[in-house]
Formats: sequence, structure tokens, C-alpha cells
Amino acid sequence: MIKLRHHGDVLLTTALYHALHDQFPGAQVDTLIYKETTPLLQNNPHLNQVLCIDRKLKGFARLKTELGLVFKVRQTRYDAVVHLTDQWIGALVTRFSKAPVRVQMAYAKRDKALWHACFTDRVVPPPRGQSHAVELNLLCLQAFGVNPRSIRGEMVLRPSPENLEKADHLLTEKGIGGPFVLIHPAARWPFKCWEDDKFADVVAHLLKKGLHVVLTCSPDPVEVATTAEIERLTHNRIDALSGKVGKLVNVGGKMSLPLLAALLKLCKFYVGVDSAPMHMAAALNVPQVALFGPSWVQEWRPWSDKATVIYAGDFGPLPHPDSINTDDPTRLLAAIPTEVVIQSVDKLVD
Repeated sequence: MIKLRHHGDVLLTTALYHALHDQFPGAQVDTLIYKETTPLLQNNPHLNQVLCIDRKLKGFARLKTELGLVFKVRQTRYDAVVHLTDQWIGALVTRFSKAPVRVQMAYAKRDKALWHACFTDRVVPPPRGQSHAVELNLLCLQAFGVNPRSIRGEMVLRPSPENLEKADHLLTEKGIGGPFVLIHPAARWPFKCWEDDKFADVVAHLLKKGLHVVLTCSPDPVEVATTAEIERLTHNRIDALSGKVGKLVNVGGKMSLPLLAALLKLCKFYVGVDSAPMHMAAALNVPQVALFGPSWVQEWRPWSDKATVIYAGDFGPLPHPDSINTDDPTRLLAAIPTEVVIQSVDKLVD
């Protein structure tokens, strides 16, 4: 299974590994992903081997490594190779594997003879925005005679006992001894983000209710600055209060993904935007409130019946998802009212 995408995309693919394990007992399932996404597959019981492409390698070093990967795949003599994304390296790996079954997910921009020559089977997804990413991944089961609609689609994320112990120790070290809420307010792209002052209002509200709050983000400097600003604004709101309030801890930029998974496993519930931690919370069956802007909501919403999705498009106009410039720093969730988010989190507090 080849899934050369971001962290959340790789995690959503775990439902496919799960389904293959159940449908074909004893089969060896391997995956090819980008190296930086491998932490999300640690301890996955449905995978035999994880192969990687290191995007940090450049020039001859990368060419040499990828050629080695092509030969390794060929020597393994797979019965089937499935390419779920649109990169040419994945198509070439598939073609030179010489697997009897080579499946592609149809992409309009790859509707070319050379691309199709790499595969034996083609899966055509429904029009954009009609199916969830998990359901789209499961469509490739058609090539193996399995009806994808008969599969429930269960993601898998397994924090290790060591990381659960580390998370518990971190909470104790930070003075958090009771229920806490994990909030991850940032995302890879700013257009998916809400305003800092509104997030600070939500954090202050939870603290006033006596709940502890843990703020997290990736090591990206922009995300670290965002989380620090939310922490500062929150303290401005609660410093004047008398009486007992919960404790606020900011560990933004200091979390590995496996440790973040362990913290999510231990939290009371999660609040955040459309990002990888949102999918991690869903995989761990953690209740959550997820804020969405101009994304394909039906495709990328949390794959969970414990998730409340708040869509900015319900409160104001949004640009079409395909028109977004991901380099634009404008945040596009501004229409979401603070009180709507607070009402949603209050349902999870009680």
C-alpha cells in the first residue's frame, strides 16, 4: 500500500490495513510512506513492514535511495501493490514491482497512457466531497473482490506503554492531577485556524470550570508563536479571578507524535481544528470538538461518532476549497462564534 501524503492522510489509511488484515488472514501487508509520517504507524498490529521515502534527501542521494527502494519492492514479489496517491515515484514502484495486481486510484491529472501503463486495475472515486477519506481508501478493496461498503472502517493508533508512562509523568510534573482537556489550536496551513483571542476565551472558560488545559502544537515557529499568544491572552483573562481555577500548561513545540498520542489517550476530550491531531483523537475514540473552514468537510471530518464538527460555512461565506492559496496567512474560521464552541465543549464537560 503506497500513501505518500501528510500525517493525517497516513493515519486515515490505517482503516485499510485493518480491513486487509481481517479480510485476508495471514496476508503480509506492507506500506510505503514518507519518513516523517512513520511515527503514526508505530505499534500498528496490521502491518508487517513500513518502507519510507526520505524527502530530506536531495539529488544523487535521493535518486540512489529511491532506486534501491524500487529493487527492494521488486525482490519482495508482492501479489498486489496499491498506489493511493498521485506521485510518479509511487507509480514507478508499482510498475517495476511486477505484481500481478497493480491498483491505481484514478486522478484526472494523471489520465495519461504512461501513467495507466503502470497499473492493471483502476478504482474511480465518487465526485469530490461525497465520501470520507477512509471510505475512499477502502474503495481499492474492489480490486480484491471485497465490497468496501461492507467494511466498517476502523482506524488504529496505539500509544506504547512507554509513552503512556511518559505522558503520565509529564502531567504529574506539570501539576495536573485531574481531568484535563487537550487543545491543539494550530494547523499546517493558517487558513484552517481560528482566532487566538477566541481560543483564549474557550481555554479561560474551561479553566473557570475547574478543568486543566494542555496546549500543544508542532515545532513550527508560527504554531509555537500562536500557542504562546493563546497562553498569554488566557492568563490576562484569568489573572483577575478569585477562587480556584484549573491549571494551564503549554507544551507547544515539545511533543513527539507518539507522546502526543499518549496525551490524547489520557485526556477528557480534545478541541482543535482540521489537523493531524484531530484524526489522532478520532482514531483513539476520544470525544472532540473540531473546527472547520474551507476544506472538504465530508472528506476530512473526524472519522468518529464522538466528534462535534463546527463548520465556519454555517455562519458566513467561505471560498471554495479548491480556490485556497495555502501560502496565504489569512485565517478563515473567523465566522465561528465563540459561544457556539463554548456550548459544544460544555456538553463534554458534564
